[in-house]
Amino acid sequence: MFDRFKNKLTANDFLKSLAVLMTGTLIAQIIGYMLAPIITRLYTPAEMGEFGMFQRITVLLATIATARYEYALPLPKKDKHAFILFRFALKITIITILICLLSGITYGIMNGKGFDFYQLLLLLLITVICLSFFNLGTNWSIRKKYFKNISMAKMTQSITLNGLRVGFGFFKAGSIGLILAYSISFMVSALYFLKDFLLLKPKVTSKLTALRTKVLSRQYKDFPLANLPLALSDYIRDVLVAIILIEFFSESLFGAFDHSYRMLRIPVMLIGASLSHVFFSRISAFKSDGKLIFPLFKKVLISLSLLSIFPFLIIYFFGAPLFGFVFGSEWRFSGELSEIMAPWLMLNFIVSPLSTIPLVFDKQKTYLVIGVIGSILQILGFVLIPMGIGFQEKNIILMFHCVTWAQVLVAIVTIYFLFGIVKKHDEELTNKISS
Repeated sequence: MFDRFKNKLTANDFLKSLAVLMTGTLIAQIIGYMLAPIITRLYTPAEMGEFGMFQRITVLLATIATARYEYALPLPKKDKHAFILFRFALKITIITILICLLSGITYGIMNGKGFDFYQLLLLLLITVICLSFFNLGTNWSIRKKYFKNISMAKMTQSITLNGLRVGFGFFKAGSIGLILAYSISFMVSALYFLKDFLLLKPKVTSKLTALRTKVLSRQYKDFPLANLPLALSDYIRDVLVAIILIEFFSESLFGAFDHSYRMLRIPVMLIGASLSHVFFSRISAFKSDGKLIFPLFKKVLISLSLLSIFPFLIIYFFGAPLFGFVFGSEWRFSGELSEIMAPWLMLNFIVSPLSTIPLVFDKQKTYLVIGVIGSILQILGFVLIPMGIGFQEKNIILMFHCVTWAQVLVAIVTIYFLFGIVKKHDEELTNKISS
């Protein structure tokens, strides 16, 4: 009786945490959805493509800046140890920013770049440091179960981003308006996590030592050594895909692809990201407490599969007319691409929340191999297929079909791999209890 009551409380706590995160994320995404038809009529696919390149470079640098130590923050048993990692990651971020600044200035001087280049460089570095702190603050809040902070930060980021996009769009600011909106949105939303950092620092700083930092950074070395290369393989792939599509085809094609990709990933941001935070927190606790994880894994997997079927089927059959109606006739081709990519992004939606499993079970190196294979297949698809059959517009559809089904195969392998990790943990735990 007591165990049943305890399990019910645990389940309710999981759902309550998810509801808090989902509320903020839902409001954030509704704002984005409502304003998207206006935004796509204020900016051209080419302008969206230029912003998409800036965004991908920002995410890549922010990933390097923290060395993925932010994902280690929920794991230490003591807050002071987690805070050491927090501070250590910030130091890496500052060093990365300084290196990028010096490299950018040197490149600008050697190539005679003008004011516009340095303006973009400054915006890029400001956005990188704000995004890095946003990621660190998010994972610190996961540790402390401050899910309301995450929810509020996401709402603020969305309101600021989309509001400024519309405002700058009416003034015909072009791609620089999109970039400014993106930068300012993370400056504002990162403030939600600054308070916790400043309040905790005086309590913990006196206890920090260089030795503890060294020990903890080594203890969680798999994050920079295994998880960072995995993340880099994803983000470098994204940047390379952007460069390939822009150089081989056009900014407009990349803009159409990027818009389609972002629209199809909205369910990931709406449900997947929130569920991922709570799932990560929950399985970390379950592993520490010696609890079975497969029942939760199975429940999440089935729920996400059922949630995804209907909306992605609609996109698969009616993507082109939907995009043309909602976003304007300029974006109908983006809808055609969404029809092709629907199976890929549906499985991406299912896998995304579960992808924190290798972080908890130190299986990041194997997961890295799968991720790198997926990235290589995607890049090769966008390069070799056009080179083999030509760069004509008629071959674009075939290229996206090949890339999509290669990614579907990778996603299926990933689910099987994650299933194996969880099943092995539960079997070992059951055998240990039995003996």
